Amino acid sequence: MRTLALLLAFIGGFALGPPVYAGDGCPFQCADLDGDGSIDHTDYESFAACLSEDPQSVQACACADLDGDNRIDLRDFALFARLFQNVSDEVSPGCTGAIGSTVNLTAYRPQHGTGYAPFTRTPVPDQLETDSLLGPGIRMNQPGDADPQGEDDLIEVTLDVDPPGAALALRRDQDTLSVWTSRTKTPGTEIVFVDDKTGSLPIGSTQSTLTLWVEWASAVPGTAALTAEPPDSPVVKDEILFHAFESIVVALGGENQPTSVPVDPNHGSFVVGIAMYEVGFDVHMYDEDVVGPDGSGAAYDVVVDAIVNRQVDEVAIFGYSHGGGSTYDLTDRLDINRAGLGLFSISYTSYVDGVGNNSDVDTSMETRRPPSSAFHLNHYQHGTLFEDFFLDGGPVANSNPPPTGLDVETTPWGASSTHFEVDDFIEVRSLMESTIDSSISR
Repeated sequence: MRTLALLLAFIGGFALGPPVYAGDGCPFQCADLDGDGSIDHTDYESFAACLSEDPQSVQACACADLDGDNRIDLRDFALFARLFQNVSDEVSPGCTGAIGSTVNLTAYRPQHGTGYAPFTRTPVPDQLETDSLLGPGIRMNQPGDADPQGEDDLIEVTLDVDPPGAALALRRDQDTLSVWTSRTKTPGTEIVFVDDKTGSLPIGSTQSTLTLWVEWASAVPGTAALTAEPPDSPVVKDEILFHAFESIVVALGGENQPTSVPVDPNHGSFVVGIAMYEVGFDVHMYDEDVVGPDGSGAAYDVVVDAIVNRQVDEVAIFGYSHGGGSTYDLTDRLDINRAGLGLFSISYTSYVDGVGNNSDVDTSMETRRPPSSAFHLNHYQHGTLFEDFFLDGGPVANSNPPPTGLDVETTPWGASSTHFEVDDFIEVRSLMESTIDSSISR
């Protein structure tokens, strides 16, 4: 009668009572609930008991958890039916797919050129990997993308599995995602999806980690999920949700502030850049000298590529000292050339004690507001001959905080500050981070 009830429940699509949770592991072959070396009617009867409200034993019911989700329900029965008496040629008897395995997908923040510098290789925290804002961002990589820094649009993903060698597959929720086993898309290294699911991934019998590279091969922004699951089961072992970047952030240091790994804690622009990189923005950091007096150079090329080839339509640029002057120059060139670039907005700019950057010895205040900037944040102090050689920024019309920005020497925390420390105040950096976050999308 128990067997009949099980069949009726399966056909009717409902369970006999609440799902039963499995034990700590199966000492026998999965589906061989009595451990006699075969999967037969005795195991069939035992499976019925495990599915009901009174499981026979912890050990036997652990062997009934065929999809490895720590529950015994009708999805396990669907697998059990294929293994019953070894009559199926679709899967081999025993554990199906990654039954009982522990699986972890880890996505990393974007590459820059041939590696991660000027950032460190930064994993997305587990608690953020399905967050549509703070989770892994990815650059659109449609045909025609010039990639001026090199092929760096693919996102590194590692798949860790225990025990080693467990059979796993990937599922995507839309075909905008492609997956490769090489970071430069070497021919023959693309993982094939059929109906948005792969076959068994190339994990060796003793291998516990597989490195994959995920590509957004579409011109349409949005979000897309990638999950790991057994080849013959829909049970999700882990999931990552990617968001396609719609903005680009450029951080410029001051004179004699080259980028470094790890970041120099006294280089405030780069500290802010890394903070935004770690919460899902597409950040690019440069020495201010990469921006010429006319705004041309490597930073301009990267922003143009993002606008023209990756449908990025929001730009944020900020800099300290000569980096403030370079912020103006870069913004000005983008604004002058916007008719030939496509639709985009300069959504955010910021100076921290901005100094003009017509040359390495330029000491003029940068008080021009960046052209067409929707939001401009300005911090400045008053230089003296003996403290900082009269290096200082100044008020900029129509800036935030209104009306001309913040003279930090009018605050308790910034009183008597110098040009060389104004970019390091936590109050300055925190306001930059919060206003970037509120001014542009990711």
